[in-house]
Amino acid sequence: MVDLQSYSEDSINIFPLASSKKKNIRTSLPAPINNRITGNIRGPTWWLSLMLLLISVAVGFQFGLVFLCNVKRCITDDLSSEQNGDDFYGDRRGNLSFISSINLPRVSQKKQLILVAIMTSKDFLVTRAPTVMRTWARNVPGQVIFFSSEGSTTNDSNINLVSLPSVTDTYPPQKKSFLMMKYIYDHYLNKFEWFMRVDDDVYIRTDNLERLLRSIDNRKPYYIGQPGMGTKEEFGKLALGENENFCMGGPGIILSRETLARFTPNIKKCLKNFYTSHEDVELGRCVHKYANTSCTWSYEMQHILYNHPNKTEGYKARNLVSTDILRAVSLHSIKDVRVFTRVHNFALQRRIIELEQRNMLLRRQTKIYDQILNIENQIKFQIKKLFQLIQRTKNDRMQKQLKLLYKQLNMPDRHIAEQIMALYNNTYRLFKIDNDQQLSSDRLLWNALQAYLNQTVPSLNDLAFSFLFDLLHSISNNHTHTKTFVKEKTTPGIYTLFTASQYSANTELPVRSIEPAYKQCFDEVVRTYMEEVNKISRNMGRFLEYKKTLYGYYKYEPRHGINYILDLYLIYRKYMGRKMSVPVRKRVYAVQRFRPLYFRELPSSYSSAILYPVGADSSDIVNFNSPVITNTNAAVILSSPPVPINMIVPVSGRLATLRRLLTNFDHIVMRSNDPGLLNVHLYVILMETAEDSGERMSTLADFIKRFVRKYQSSRIHLVEIESGNFTRGYARSYGASRFNDTDLLFFIDLDMVFTRDLFPRIRH
Repeated sequence: MVDLQSYSEDSINIFPLASSKKKNIRTSLPAPINNRITGNIRGPTWWLSLMLLLISVAVGFQFGLVFLCNVKRCITDDLSSEQNGDDFYGDRRGNLSFISSINLPRVSQKKQLILVAIMTSKDFLVTRAPTVMRTWARNVPGQVIFFSSEGSTTNDSNINLVSLPSVTDTYPPQKKSFLMMKYIYDHYLNKFEWFMRVDDDVYIRTDNLERLLRSIDNRKPYYIGQPGMGTKEEFGKLALGENENFCMGGPGIILSRETLARFTPNIKKCLKNFYTSHEDVELGRCVHKYANTSCTWSYEMQHILYNHPNKTEGYKARNLVSTDILRAVSLHSIKDVRVFTRVHNFALQRRIIELEQRNMLLRRQTKIYDQILNIENQIKFQIKKLFQLIQRTKNDRMQKQLKLLYKQLNMPDRHIAEQIMALYNNTYRLFKIDNDQQLSSDRLLWNALQAYLNQTVPSLNDLAFSFLFDLLHSISNNHTHTKTFVKEKTTPGIYTLFTASQYSANTELPVRSIEPAYKQCFDEVVRTYMEEVNKISRNMGRFLEYKKTLYGYYKYEPRHGINYILDLYLIYRKYMGRKMSVPVRKRVYAVQRFRPLYFRELPSSYSSAILYPVGADSSDIVNFNSPVITNTNAAVILSSPPVPINMIVPVSGRLATLRRLLTNFDHIVMRSNDPGLLNVHLYVILMETAEDSGERMSTLADFIKRFVRKYQSSRIHLVEIESGNFTRGYARSYGASRFNDTDLLFFIDLDMVFTRDLFPRIRH
């Protein structure tokens, strides 16, 4: 009101009245009339009212627009469901309530990440569907629903099944696929962010799937899959446009909510305009036409949604560790339930390894930061001591130096403890140095701290300070050799060299092929190293491509794991700035630590089931397996003699290799008093060699006879075949013909070396 009165007075002064009489009348008006007059004068209230009016109109317009859109959507949805009902189901009712749903879950009001729709058939509801629910479906960040033909039922309460009317299990499943999309649109459109269509022979890595979808904006129309344009025979015959493709349905198709909302109301038109018999092609055509989006043109999708060229046989490999399988979101196709379970066990194993690796890194960082906090506390304590020392110091020069040091130690932006631990661990990886100036200032701070400690440690005598000084002294003297592996690398030990073969000095066979277990370890170490290196390199516009391992060394440490020294041949590729590809060699030191031990206690009933099978009496088992001698005191159970083992080796020439085999057998079997080795026999099947090497059959026979004469009852037997040249298969058959059908035979090659642990495993 004050501002309004002042404004009115100014207006009076600017516009003077025509006569002084009127002016006197205006000035002599009473207060109430003056207030009424000033209220009629145009002040700031007119633009304030105008702004309020405009804001009210805008807000009302927005609310009205939202209301009209919601009403329009409800009307159009009802109309579309009524119009499309007859076309989808013939004479059936227009709504989708006729579809029989079994065990469908209740979905929360909050949107979940993904709905996985699995197309299956009646035949696989008792095989593949339970396997899916038992394996990867448990960990899906959303829901899993099976869609099958009309009349499909299941007794498994864990399977969420939708039986689509007027749909059969015939191939191709075009109608099943489109009706499935319509059902999802009507019931789950606003309850999930993503929708995935897969077959029942696909295994999904749910952790990789969630990681992928969390990194994508689900509000945009995405049609994600492995792009295809048809086979060579079908190319140009699928009625696809120039830039049109489709997502192959085998490894799976991922749709965003926006994509599903755009094309599904037009499914009626898509069903009337089929150009091919391929379900995935027609689905892609419908999405491209009405959602205005195409399948992802990405080369990486063939690795993310992986379709193995050998199908089920490709997942039967002994070692499933490969880049494609590890990084894939879906694995197609696995039609064998046992192989499906094996892949799931492999996925769980890899997940355990990842969690253990993360746990190890977190423990390591926790230990480092505990040491950092300890050092910081010690430094704070020594700062107090330094302040007291400054107060007691009389020398001006010394006091000036101490004050400068005190100022440096109290700088809040200097992380002294972190720098100390960085030097202690011989790495600046955890604590980044921005430029040379920062590095020089850190070194200056370190030198100042070290100088202070060297000056004050003789005069101060307390355990806390001694601990800090000893730690810093070890850092300054040994910071280049403090890594655990560097210490282990310099300790004496025998390393095994490997290239295509491995060369070892601590075995009886110096040169041999690399064992599969070690080969798998080598591949795992190299793969992990390349992933870690390229995590940092790709952000810098370069990456390293692995070609091969030239050679390497490894040493087995029972307390820690396996130490590796690898010489790798790599290709350095730079794709930002000046592009280049340069071959390089890299020396890598790595430690593969053993995983922790896990054990599980089995209940007594489980142990009893192993020892005594169902339906068998324990007394019958003892009487059947071993004789019992009874005396007046106790029953003594005599163990049955071990099963005899007959080793058969075909021989032709190669005297030096034969000498090594007989020496090994003599050392392991003949000189041993182990009862389990007393009935192990070696049969040498000797044949004439076709090679003119001087090692004739008679020479080898004389050598074997001289070797056998050392023992009165030798378990080395010579069998000579006079006729014909050497054939390994014939020699084995000839040796096996000398035994009964129930005898235990073990066929070996001449260049084999074994230990005493072999024979219990053969009998087992």
